[in-house]
Amino acid sequence: MTILILPKLKSDSDVRPADESGKWDLQQAKAFQDVASSLDYKAPGQVKSVSSVPTMWARALSMEMALHNPYYPIRQEMIQQWQGMLGAIALAEVRGFPLKAQLVCLGSLKDKEPFAHSLYELLPDPVNSLYSLTSPPKHAWEDIYIFLWHDKAVGMSSPSTLVVPAEEGIWTNLPWWNDKTGKLESPHHRLNNTERALLWRWLENLRDEVGNKENKYRGQKQAINTIGGLIEDFRQSLGNYPEQILTLSNNPQFFQVPLNRGVLIALNKPVKVEAKPSSVRLIKSPEKTNVLDLLILDREISTAWNESPQNIWVYGNQTLASLNIEALKNKTIIWEGVRWIESKDLFLPEFKFVDLEDALPGAFLPPGIQINFNGQRVTPLLPLNPILLEYFTSEELIRHIQLNQIQSSEGSVLRFSLDLPLSGTNGTQNYRIFKDYQIKEENALPEVPVLEIWPHFRAEGWRSYYAFYYDAEFGDETFQVNLPSAREPHLFKDGRGSYQITRLEEFPSYINCQDRDRRTIGLILLRTPELNRSTGSWRVGVDFGTSFTNIYVNRKGVVESLPLQSLHLKVTEVQIDTRNPVLFEYFVPESFIPPDKPLPLSSILTIRGNTHSPQGKERPIYDGRIYVPDRNRFKPQEDWIETDLKWTNLVANRLFLQHLGLHISALAAQNNVKQVQWCLSYPSAFSNRDRKLYAQNWQDLTKELHAQTGITHLCPEVDELDYFRTESLAIAQYFADREGYDLVGSTCIDMGGGTSDISIWEDNQLLHQCSVQLAGRDLFSQFLELNPKFIQKFDVKANELQGLKEGNFNAKLDVLLRLESDNWLKKIAFLQEDPEFQGLIRLVAIGTAGLYYYVGTILGVLSKEEKYQRNEITPVYVGGNGSRLLNWLDVRGKFDRNSEINELFSRMLSKGSDFEDTEEKTRLSQQPKDEVACGLVLSDTKLQGLKKKAKDPLIAGENCELNNELINYQDRLEFDGEIKNFKISRDLEQLKRFLYEFNLGLRDLEIEGITPMPGFRPKVGLESSYDSQLWRNTLRELDNTLLKIKGNSENIRVEPPFILALKALLRVLGKEWAGK
Repeated sequence: MTILILPKLKSDSDVRPADESGKWDLQQAKAFQDVASSLDYKAPGQVKSVSSVPTMWARALSMEMALHNPYYPIRQEMIQQWQGMLGAIALAEVRGFPLKAQLVCLGSLKDKEPFAHSLYELLPDPVNSLYSLTSPPKHAWEDIYIFLWHDKAVGMSSPSTLVVPAEEGIWTNLPWWNDKTGKLESPHHRLNNTERALLWRWLENLRDEVGNKENKYRGQKQAINTIGGLIEDFRQSLGNYPEQILTLSNNPQFFQVPLNRGVLIALNKPVKVEAKPSSVRLIKSPEKTNVLDLLILDREISTAWNESPQNIWVYGNQTLASLNIEALKNKTIIWEGVRWIESKDLFLPEFKFVDLEDALPGAFLPPGIQINFNGQRVTPLLPLNPILLEYFTSEELIRHIQLNQIQSSEGSVLRFSLDLPLSGTNGTQNYRIFKDYQIKEENALPEVPVLEIWPHFRAEGWRSYYAFYYDAEFGDETFQVNLPSAREPHLFKDGRGSYQITRLEEFPSYINCQDRDRRTIGLILLRTPELNRSTGSWRVGVDFGTSFTNIYVNRKGVVESLPLQSLHLKVTEVQIDTRNPVLFEYFVPESFIPPDKPLPLSSILTIRGNTHSPQGKERPIYDGRIYVPDRNRFKPQEDWIETDLKWTNLVANRLFLQHLGLHISALAAQNNVKQVQWCLSYPSAFSNRDRKLYAQNWQDLTKELHAQTGITHLCPEVDELDYFRTESLAIAQYFADREGYDLVGSTCIDMGGGTSDISIWEDNQLLHQCSVQLAGRDLFSQFLELNPKFIQKFDVKANELQGLKEGNFNAKLDVLLRLESDNWLKKIAFLQEDPEFQGLIRLVAIGTAGLYYYVGTILGVLSKEEKYQRNEITPVYVGGNGSRLLNWLDVRGKFDRNSEINELFSRMLSKGSDFEDTEEKTRLSQQPKDEVACGLVLSDTKLQGLKKKAKDPLIAGENCELNNELINYQDRLEFDGEIKNFKISRDLEQLKRFLYEFNLGLRDLEIEGITPMPGFRPKVGLESSYDSQLWRNTLRELDNTLLKIKGNSENIRVEPPFILALKALLRVLGKEWAGK
């Protein structure tokens, strides 16, 4: 059996042996200290702690003996443990140690807890106490602090040694705790220079508190000197840091309770390091300015950089060594002024991909990327946290990405590597992270949605971008999207499809792909377009017509049709028969029809998928967009199609113009234009209210455009006649400058879909201008609406037009004519013997000749008023969309100066004016419908009278009565104030005269393909009974029209009585032709 005994006593020992063994003997308080210092212990091997003193306070007393007795056998080991605990307390905040304290008041607990009672009864003698407790007076050992590490006791306070580390305390992750021996060590070699300096100054403060001259804590002098000396030794062993200032924690209860018993108050506040710039701050792209710094948290950074964690500063005075991520997560610690993220969270949990090759043509992917799955190429969605795009441009992020497909025991794996440029410990340092993704079947997406960005450019000040998404009814087989910084996202369902329209103020750098639960499943990066530096200027002429709208630009004297280039970024590859229709109907069209001459645009609006905003709050793109119809898809009867925008549909009118203005601005910005001077036209038939409202609409929308586009928009006021002109003036400028016709004595007619704008010129001086609502729709479209089956003669199915009324019918026919008129005209020669076709051509001829007759009347009145000096008929220059109808009046299908119908037109001018028929020619524009828009931006020929503000009163053309005042057909007709009654002579003298002269002219001139009305005889006219019935029906139609011309003259579109009567006659004849 082994007998354990204490080592022998030294020869000079002061220990007196007991008189009798086995008997307790009363000793002085310093007996244990005498025993410890008298042991002759020189055994080799590992030093063990002496804790065999028979008392509950054994560990504290052992530490006291070790520190206060220089001969204590394991004194150096105990000092190292003591230093280790002081170091942990001092650097608790700097390192973020999980160190807490609890106060134990034995005097209060002794009567409640038996163990506390035992402790109290065995309180050590305060012979070496550094302080006394005087308020209230109590034993120095009565109040003790227990120190906890991760909520487990690791030490205590001591009046004689300040602190006592526990014999078997577990200081997990404390760098100077040896987990093999289970002992604390001195922290010297585990500190960086900053920490050494901070601890050096903290120990100085502790020394000064312990040894204060006033002995304010009433400690034992010898004990104070001993402990003060040990503190100073510890301090000196760290080095010398005189420049270091004392910086203590701002938290008065850092350890959760205040340490305030005697000199222990010096332990209450650990040091805090002066804040230093973070070493783990992500270095963002220079373009990313208005974002908080992002700190990357990852303990592996120290390994990657081969740097001690305490040398890597994270935030403020915290280093990687003191980092407490859990406290950040549960928000017990909040870092202000920065954002933070763990590096592992920069990757998404799964890798999703599109199971198609090159499915994202608009995406920005790392160069040379090739990912295969099941034997075919696939397209990846980048498994990255979108937060990265708040700090990197897509270009820079791409440079930091590497994708490598590798084979593992579990199958094909994608290794996604990401290089993070961080601020570093001494300049920028890279930190590479990676994640391995197994390529799984369940993560494959078989389809992609329609995904578009418009416009695809960047320009200074441009803040109006739109994104469009359509899931193509694929549902869960594709992804949904969210765009960064989206403004007013509009998500909606239509049928089985899901849609989204979004506005952004900057070109997006990425698209966030999401699943049905709106969780991010991957990113699509977008390449940043080059920034356009805008310096140029455009003059833009806009001819907003009833059927079509045209735009011309003048840039440095070069005048051309607006270049309608595509500004789309096609992000996804979708079949064209899926993609094109939804872009036409729900978004900005990418292409225009016909592609070889996209202008003019149809004046049609689509409101499909609109937001149903209150009136006056509608927004372009969201609530209405320019619609580009094609022959087969266009159905004007759909409730999401808006036509007749120019005259009646004011909300749709505004939306159309807003989108038009935005689209033109985008094209201008793409072409580096900084300033746009808008030149606008309007028909003279506009009432004052119409004119003011139209001008105000443009004023409002260009003001919005200025804020959205960064382009300076100069928009004319209603009386700024250089840039706000009637269509009749603009077309005259066109004929003078573009086609080189003189305006010595000339008539210009802009024949559109709803109006014909007329201007009379002499020696480049404007004599008269007016606008009459007699144009393509009255001269042609209305007849086919009455008899839609007729169009079958041109290989058009009757059901394409069957059932369509008024605006819808006209819109559909306009599209057919735009796209097919050349083919139809080729068939004219084969229809000359067709009675039905002859009847239609005669109707067109009557209407057109009637317009000429009225122009003749104008010439006669101007001569009578001595405004027109030549007293002869003029050549006529005809343009506009409706001018193409003249081609129908030539059996060849092509009107020119040699067309026989010229003779009839000249005769009508002569008969209307009573001037000699000098057989003047009509010249048809070489660019029908381009004339007004083009003329708005031309100014070579200096025409006179363009700035005349006074509106020319209309010439009546037919006897009438206005508010009981008789007006001769050659008089001017002015509507002023309240219109109570308006009548046209029941005799219709001028209209009847015209019709007689028309039929007579056809008989005399024998124009091929056009015959007089049946039953016509010279000097007699039409057969009597038919004639009477015809004029009765005409008067009835006319009366129905006149009923609407009442009220405030500001709101009435004035029409010449002759034109009103002519239109009534055409309606009657049209019904007769259609058998109705």
